[in-house]
Amino acid sequence: MLKYISLIFSFTFILIRPAAADTYDLERFLSLVRDNSKQLQLAVKEKELAKVNKRQAISTALPRVALQADYTRNLTDYYMYADLGELFGGGDDGAVKFKVNRTNEYSANIALQQTLFSPSVGSAIKAARQYQKLTDLAYEANEQGVISAAKSMFYQTLLLEKFWKISKSAEENAKDNYDNMSMKFDNGVVSEFELLQAEVRWKNIIPETAKARRNYEMALNNLRNLSGIPVDTSIELEGDFDEYPPMPDNMMPFESVLRQRPDFNALLWEEKLRSTNLSAKKSAFLPTLTGSFVYAYSAQSDYWKLEQDNGLLMAGVNLSIPIYTGGYLSSEVQRARIELNKTQVSIDTNREQIYNEVSNIYLQLKEAHQRIASAEATLKAAEKAFQIAETTAQNGLATQLQLKDARLGFDQATMNYYAAIFDYLNATFQWERVTGRVE
Repeated sequence: MLKYISLIFSFTFILIRPAAADTYDLERFLSLVRDNSKQLQLAVKEKELAKVNKRQAISTALPRVALQADYTRNLTDYYMYADLGELFGGGDDGAVKFKVNRTNEYSANIALQQTLFSPSVGSAIKAARQYQKLTDLAYEANEQGVISAAKSMFYQTLLLEKFWKISKSAEENAKDNYDNMSMKFDNGVVSEFELLQAEVRWKNIIPETAKARRNYEMALNNLRNLSGIPVDTSIELEGDFDEYPPMPDNMMPFESVLRQRPDFNALLWEEKLRSTNLSAKKSAFLPTLTGSFVYAYSAQSDYWKLEQDNGLLMAGVNLSIPIYTGGYLSSEVQRARIELNKTQVSIDTNREQIYNEVSNIYLQLKEAHQRIASAEATLKAAEKAFQIAETTAQNGLATQLQLKDARLGFDQATMNYYAAIFDYLNATFQWERVTGRVE
């Protein structure tokens, strides 16, 4: 009996035991972002749409075959009248009527059409290929932007976790100090004023710890939303700030940056697409030549069968020349030229923006890298000061206010150190993006 009770308790413990948190490192997180990002999913649909447009453009140069079949049930008869006497020179015998239709009429034809000459067809195929290249580059630019932002968000969450743990450690330290002061107060070693100081220090940290935990949990929710992780899934991040990439030796040559920027290259392909569109609008003034080949079959009968049938083969060409369109074609050419000019202005503007962006982020990168060394030196000094203050306070040689200030300085120095590393990592991710080298 005891064995069964033990099994029941063991099974119950397994059921109520909380599920272990799922751990995500940066690589696993980025893989989920690539798969579940709504922004990238929209970019994929644009790529698919570009392939469809390409197939449609190519289809305009291929022959078109159409089949048509008709059936007619004549509910009344149709007659033709003729004067046979006049027809054969036999005098006026009067008009004779002839039934010329049958109850059932059948017809079918199959037609093949082929564009023989049309400048717009070649322009459409060329434009479709250029649009596909443009969407590929746009997707790459979107992917780099999403991945760069995801990296920053991942390390920002790690930073907020660090802040929470620092605050939690400070709260535990203040609680231990309060318990120690309470024991000394009970033994008459310290005054009530010193005890109250220790209590105030401990309780002041509690809401700060709760706030830090809230910020960390909100950042985790943002990560879940970006990567498609279910909101009710418990997750932990695997990563630290112990290592960070080295500082680039110098700025990259600007022309090399432009060659690697997918968004800038997408603009260049947009310019080509606009130029092709202008050529297509101009070609609308040119003639279009189309060839056709048709086979037509017809039959009629008073019964449900094919009788009195005919077959006809036809071939022909059609030449279409626009002569006057009320100025519509000219306005289309003007519109295409304006769109091309707008794209060229966008390219020049984007070139200047990229130059400023690269220069500014390199300065941010350099400043953040220098700040790490300064923050590290400050952290070492603050840590040593806190250790001294803690020891002297335990021996009754330092006040609670001095201990509080030392701990506050140590915590602030620790957070500044991790914040400096995060700022450098964030600038590094931005540097990868602006130079078109997001891994």
